[in-house]
Amino acid sequence: MNDLRKNLRKLGRVEDFEVKNNSLILFLIGPSLFVLSYFFNSYRVENIIIEGAREFFAILFLIVSILPFILKRKIKAYFGWIVFFLILLFSHYLIINLSLNNFHIQFLLGFYVFIFGSVLLFNNRIFVYVFLVSIFIHLLQKLMVSNADVTLYKAVLSSFIVLFVFSFIVQSGSNLFRRKIARLNRALQKKAKAKTLDLEKKAKDLEEKNLDLEEFGFVVSHDLKTPLSNIVALSSWIKEAIQSNDLEAVNANLDLLEKQVVQMDLIVQGVLNYTLQNDVSSNLEPVNLDSLIKDLALLNTNETCLISIQKKLPTIKINKSQILQVFQNLIQNGIKYNDKEIRKIEIDYTLEKNNYIFSVKDNGIGIDEKYHEKIFKLFQRLEIKTMNNAGIGLSLVKKIINRNKGRIYLKSQVNVGTTFYFTLPA
Repeated sequence: MNDLRKNLRKLGRVEDFEVKNNSLILFLIGPSLFVLSYFFNSYRVENIIIEGAREFFAILFLIVSILPFILKRKIKAYFGWIVFFLILLFSHYLIINLSLNNFHIQFLLGFYVFIFGSVLLFNNRIFVYVFLVSIFIHLLQKLMVSNADVTLYKAVLSSFIVLFVFSFIVQSGSNLFRRKIARLNRALQKKAKAKTLDLEKKAKDLEEKNLDLEEFGFVVSHDLKTPLSNIVALSSWIKEAIQSNDLEAVNANLDLLEKQVVQMDLIVQGVLNYTLQNDVSSNLEPVNLDSLIKDLALLNTNETCLISIQKKLPTIKINKSQILQVFQNLIQNGIKYNDKEIRKIEIDYTLEKNNYIFSVKDNGIGIDEKYHEKIFKLFQRLEIKTMNNAGIGLSLVKKIINRNKGRIYLKSQVNVGTTFYFTLPA
């Protein structure tokens, strides 16, 4: 049953250019049919007409002609069938009208012209076969029951047979032309679709790049403040170590200073690549998060700030500078917006299915639930004194996570603390 339905849909399916052409022809047939019928009936008083038939078919042709504009692309699968039944119905009406008027020459010529033109409207040979055979049988039946003499009888049948043959010749040629046009049309549609998708992608990329450029100055200045402050602090520690002649402390602080400079370079390169290029998947590399985050924790740990890593972090494939920015922003927020004497930051992760779920937990002032979405928007400020700059840098964190096929969310309790969660593909 499904195969039958599929074949019927395929039989009635027409190409876009055929829908437009056929609807235009049907639209012209409607008023033309009415005017010609009115003229013939007025010219020849003795004509026999079926009351209301010409008005009915004129309106029907107009309705079918505007269906493609109402149903648009949905009509493609059925328009061939609609045109076939409309033409078939009108052709049989013409035969009845022809019979009522004793096969008068003006009706006969109009009938032949319509039949020949109808063949060109059909989109496949099956419709042509069924149409011509049914018309021939009906015409033959009307001739047999009419008062037509032998000469008229033979003239009508012979002329119809000639029309029959020429219709097949013309239809065969038009089928080849249709198929060629259909192939060209599909190729053009495919190219147009690909071009449209490409333009849409470029427009989206351009929009994102404009937003990135707008954020560039803000992001760079914010993310570079932390390593610059660390460098200043380390320089001071080195001076103190030199004065106390503690070479071991000097070497240790120089190592930390070197790492901090490297991190600054990574941040600058990463932000430049990120804001000026939308393809964040470039420069992917295996990153040992355990080593990277331990260095970051060491730089931020002091007497009033304890950063603990609950278990060994995995190695993941990602842009190193970007994942560094994610953890640095989340850790800095946990330290900065914290009113406890001892600030505590806990870093952990779990593996669920094909995703890592990382968490950065603090014991800070917490974030009210009504601000959970707002903090991820750039330049948003929370309207409470203790958190008037909360969420700075989180817009960048969210972008990095989203573009690496992850998501970020949080759980928080005011005056107790906040836990940020973000996922990344394993």
